[in-house]
Amino acid sequence: MKKQGYALVTGASKGIGYEIVKYLLAKNYKVIAVSRNTQTLDNLNKNFTNIILEKWNYDLSDLNQVKNMIENCKNFDIQLVINNEGYGVWGSFLKTSLEKELNMIDLNIKSLHYITKHFAKNFYKNNLGRIINVASVAAFQPGPMFSSYFASKAYVLNLGIAINTEFKKLKSKVRVVTICPGPIKTDFWLRSDYKNINKSHGMRVEKYVNKTLKKALKTNSKDFLLTGIVNKFNKLLVKIIPQKIILSHIYRMQKDK
Repeated sequence: MKKQGYALVTGASKGIGYEIVKYLLAKNYKVIAVSRNTQTLDNLNKNFTNIILEKWNYDLSDLNQVKNMIENCKNFDIQLVINNEGYGVWGSFLKTSLEKELNMIDLNIKSLHYITKHFAKNFYKNNLGRIINVASVAAFQPGPMFSSYFASKAYVLNLGIAINTEFKKLKSKVRVVTICPGPIKTDFWLRSDYKNINKSHGMRVEKYVNKTLKKALKTNSKDFLLTGIVNKFNKLLVKIIPQKIILSHIYRMQKDK
């Protein structure tokens, strides 16, 4: 990836998105960081000198705001897009809030789809650009007690693989790479209302971003990236163990104890 253009990062105010912004700034990328509230990014101006960091406040669960953001992007030479926006809704499907689930779907799927579509077309015209979509290890199987979240990440993964395959067949230099983090020590669990998370469980977010983003920016052959031996092993188990056993295990792990 050339660094003359801008990198657009959504969901940039905390967690994986925040660390992605830090990583890119350290690599001398010009960054447009997007979140509902970018105030947490203010300290980056103090920690990095001679940086170019645009901070845009948009609620990307609102498609009108997505369109406004895209319109604003026309004033910038964007060559890298990282769709990190998203959250989960935990609980029994019979009890979870429909309003929250639909808002999550708007953010995890509709917003990501809209942004990916826009930049995929633009990048293809110029035969230059890369889109990195953030899915999850949750994308590889259904998830009782996290049903809508797991399903939304399966959409992200399968969409990205399909588009990337199309670009390869077209002999284009454009790539769509999907990264699939496992459990990460972020505030994701708090927003999802998940009660059973072990705070010592999961990879440090800095370690995950440093290991994964370097590969995602360079690979021209991979459709998706899975980081961590445990995550790779679990994906293998999903393939060889009957699904009903996997689903029973997920249900036991994620139900309200």
